[in-house]
Amino acid sequence: MPGNGYRQARPQQMDRFEGGLSNGAIDAPAWPELPAEARAALTTLMTQLILDHAATTAISPAKEVDHNL
Repeated sequence: MPGNGYRQARPQQMDRFEGGLSNGAIDAPAWPELPAEARAALTTLMTQLILDHAATTAISPAKEVDHNL
């Protein structure tokens, strides 16, 4: 209810992953344990994902207003 002074604490992002997976279904290797080819491929894919996302969410630069009419 608004105004009652009670606010439910929301977990921080890191708290959500603190316990890890409960069933242990994924036993992924650490980054240094991956073969160099896999690290290179993942780096390329992540870079492309980030660039694609940035391209779709980019704010167009503001147009300069010309006061010399």
